[in-house]
Amino acid sequence: MENKRYTISVTTLGCRVNQYESLSFTEGLKAYGIDVVRPGESCNAAIVNTCTVTAESDRKSRQMIRRAASYADHVIVTGCFAQISADTASAIDKVTYVCGNGGKASLADTVYAILTGTYGGDKNNVGAPDGYDAVEMTTSQPERTRSYIKIEDGCENRCAYCIIPKARGPVRSKKPETVLEEAKALAAAGCREVILTGIETASYGMDFEGRQPYGHRLAELIGEIASVDGIERIGLGSLEPTVMSDYFVGKLASTPKILPHFHLSIQSGCSRTLAEMKRRYNADMARTAIRRMRTAMPDVTFSCDVIVGFPGETEEDFAETLEFCREARFLHMHIFPYSKRAGTVAAERKDQVPENIKHDRLVRLETIGREVKREILDDYVEKHRETPVYVLVEKSDGGMAVGHSEHYFEVRVPDCSAEAGDILAVRLDGHDGETVTGHI
Repeated sequence: MENKRYTISVTTLGCRVNQYESLSFTEGLKAYGIDVVRPGESCNAAIVNTCTVTAESDRKSRQMIRRAASYADHVIVTGCFAQISADTASAIDKVTYVCGNGGKASLADTVYAILTGTYGGDKNNVGAPDGYDAVEMTTSQPERTRSYIKIEDGCENRCAYCIIPKARGPVRSKKPETVLEEAKALAAAGCREVILTGIETASYGMDFEGRQPYGHRLAELIGEIASVDGIERIGLGSLEPTVMSDYFVGKLASTPKILPHFHLSIQSGCSRTLAEMKRRYNADMARTAIRRMRTAMPDVTFSCDVIVGFPGETEEDFAETLEFCREARFLHMHIFPYSKRAGTVAAERKDQVPENIKHDRLVRLETIGREVKREILDDYVEKHRETPVYVLVEKSDGGMAVGHSEHYFEVRVPDCSAEAGDILAVRLDGHDGETVTGHI
């Protein structure tokens, strides 16, 4: 019988889905009795869960693989970089095993076999990213009072700048009963809030038999999760504006546990640029979606992703994006300068925007974002000096409780003895441009 205790580290790059999947196979490793240590500590094996969304992501993935080789006996590489560039990954020193996204579901078993010397398969085990195994991965032990549930994998949008459909494959959805069982397990372990996430979250259920309109299956799933005892709040990962139909918005507005904050994958506020990106909507459709949601949920807040300097973006195009973002009043904006990604349509274009112009546009949009956020925070504090917000405490240290309100404002509550997992009714006192302060 094997008595040796093995140690392993897990390094995760990229999106929330990658983070979720790392948590899932880490639970599997712990079930084998393997001790999980911090990246950088000497260990028997190091897993690097990679990203390939940009050329910079590829560079960081290679860097993390090489770094893992300095402290681990074996390096195991998985994720999107491994899926797209398996030969490159497997050629790096001390890499023992490479699998793509489809191999993540059985990764704990494979790693244990490698550690015990019983693995007899190929070093490079990257197959097509189209299986359902990885979709059905689950977690049961929340790291915090908020947990993510991966409900979907894959994307079929074929945007001009994106390599992810090649790395993740077509849309595959987790069975509703599996999602519900996972939500119940997380609630039993102390989780109070779940965030439903995926590569293209709103496409959930589009691969099921009896195809329904876009977003309908997701709306139904949210309603079912709302019935799970112990789950007090439900949030959603990134959404396309096109999902916000009257039906979808109505369903969400009638679900008391839904968090009134949504992250929109906007990318641009200019219709011409959106068409060049091969997005499925224009700026007016996005505006309509935001207005529809604000009509149904007047206190709703939004965050977004925006790409500046997409090939062919003119100063006039960018001015439309500036105006769109000012009008939309996003609480948070995640702004990215366009980065060429080999293998995509946009990378082959000859009208690339110079780096200095991309940087200038990034700074200008960030300035608008800070101005709008401060205005939103001013209004939010004034509105809730007497009417409380409800803060899920995520950490408490030295009498300071920190968490997020239902509208996704970070709130700090001093002189507070609350514990992680508590939901506090808090009246607000002020803000510093980023974080709100209040009292019970």
